[in-house]
Amino acid sequence: MAQLAEHPTVKHFYEVTVDRAETSLPQVLDAASLRRICLDAGADDVGFVERGRPEIADQEADIESVFPKTRTLISFVMRMNRENIRTPARSISNLEFHHTTDEANAVARRIVSALEKLGIGAINGGAAGFPMEADRWGSKMWVISHKPVAVAAGLGQMGIHRNVIHPKFG
Repeated sequence: MAQLAEHPTVKHFYEVTVDRAETSLPQVLDAASLRRICLDAGADDVGFVERGRPEIADQEADIESVFPKTRTLISFVMRMNRENIRTPARSISNLEFHHTTDEANAVARRIVSALEKLGIGAINGGAAGFPMEADRWGSKMWVISHKPVAVAAGLGQMGIHRNVIHPKFG
């Protein structure tokens, strides 16, 4: 083992690890700073939910299993082009949904990257759109239920069609 500890790559790994531990302690962000990060990443509106809030209590086990260090959940809104959604031409409206979903995933990735640069661990709590945890077939196939989190974050209310209606964007 002494030879392995002397290997240049192993030495470098431990030097970098020590440097990171000394210089990049996680920062504490206030809501305004976190909001600015999210808006700069491309979100049109954003809200936050503290872990442990009663409104999302049914998701506690899922949050714990995916990212136990979670303290706050971020929920954000992306505006869609209204006329593309209103048209009866399904190909146009579906394309708008797909583009917006892709952009939402990109925004989430940019938020996570910005937080990681600040030394704050973060993950994107599941892809927007179709659930991908197919090994859970017949049960809950998504990681986090985005809609109840959005409601708890103050981004709107659930409509009878099960979509969250934003007070400004619809």
